[in-house]
Amino acid sequence: MEAEEGDRISLLPDCLLGNIVSLLPVKNAACTMVLSRRWRRIWPSVPLDLDLDGSNRNLGSDGHSILRILSSHGDGPIRRFHATVSAHKATSSWLQILFNQRIDDSLVLKFVPHAAHPPLPRDLLRFSANVLRHLELHCCCLDPQLGVTLPLHSLHYLHLSNVVIPETSLHSMIAGCLALRKLQLFRVHNLRRLVPCSRNLVEVYIRPHVPLEKVSFSGTPNLESIVLLYADIWRLCPDIFVKDALPPKVRKVALTLPMLHSPNFVITPKMSVSIITTLILNMKFSDGEELRKATNMLSLFPCLQVLQIWCLAFEWTDKHAFGQWQPAADTIMCLNEHLKYVELHGYYGTIGEVQFASFLMAGAKALRAMQILHGSKLRDERINTMKSLILKGGKASSEAQLSFAWRSDIPTVREDLDSYLRQVRII
Repeated sequence: MEAEEGDRISLLPDCLLGNIVSLLPVKNAACTMVLSRRWRRIWPSVPLDLDLDGSNRNLGSDGHSILRILSSHGDGPIRRFHATVSAHKATSSWLQILFNQRIDDSLVLKFVPHAAHPPLPRDLLRFSANVLRHLELHCCCLDPQLGVTLPLHSLHYLHLSNVVIPETSLHSMIAGCLALRKLQLFRVHNLRRLVPCSRNLVEVYIRPHVPLEKVSFSGTPNLESIVLLYADIWRLCPDIFVKDALPPKVRKVALTLPMLHSPNFVITPKMSVSIITTLILNMKFSDGEELRKATNMLSLFPCLQVLQIWCLAFEWTDKHAFGQWQPAADTIMCLNEHLKYVELHGYYGTIGEVQFASFLMAGAKALRAMQILHGSKLRDERINTMKSLILKGGKASSEAQLSFAWRSDIPTVREDLDSYLRQVRII
């Protein structure tokens, strides 16, 4: 009697108990089933919101942990299922449970890249085809009939990375996503032809796995943004990637290049490409030769409007390493007419960074804003000093605004990006 009087929480209605359980970590929420017969039905009735990103040490990211969670949840609803996991013997078991249930919002499956690509069954998402809105699949093999027999009518976002799927099946899958607005295709194995058909598609991101032989967006009338990552734009233009053939609503065509001083990225005389409006560079700012390469890059994109640079300098360089690297005045067309926005991410105020920022500020006649994003909490006095150094050469545009902002994640992103870019080459 005293125990019953002490357990006032169990007197609450199921809806409130469900809210309480939903606030607990997944492992603790599943353990509530042992409290009493009353509690046994609460956990399975709570919509599962699972995020096993590989860094959650309390849950782990192995297949056995996932299998235990899904088994304890029974046939309960799933709202969000995100997992980074190694493929092993338990994979097929928890995949079978997962795909026999409905996922109402988002599914993210990331298999670690050093393991074999596990195959996903044909009936993947058979109960979720009409409700799933967000799908990410990494390092797996997709059945050729996936997305053909079960079109994903409500899907808004599709991300495929390092996956194996036939070209025809990929295009059928995209065509079946009637509500698709954002498409990301990163290193899809042996994808040589990209001809998506999607009336609602607005954004597309492409990082080739092999050289592309055909690219056409004639079937995407509402496309507004195209982002090319580490793609050899000089091989694609003008024969494969034609500006005049782009949908009329396209306003942004962005290109991300590898580290400028990387041996995997050799700058030879190249033709100018007017199709690019946004350029993302990765630079060490180590010497005048690298800054000269950067200005050469700018000269190849006459219609450039936005320039983003990740500053990956991890040591200070003597000023004598720079010399006279600046090109002659008014020789870079984008600086004369189009460049409006510049972002420097991970700025530390090294000699090379200051010189290049000052060069852009003094030369970009249409510049509206230059934003410096740094990873250290700087005092106002230090920021004012940095501004003075950048503005020392004056401003070509009276409208140009210079601002500084702090971002806490910049140190980590810089280190990860620096390590990653050592292996990247354009394709």
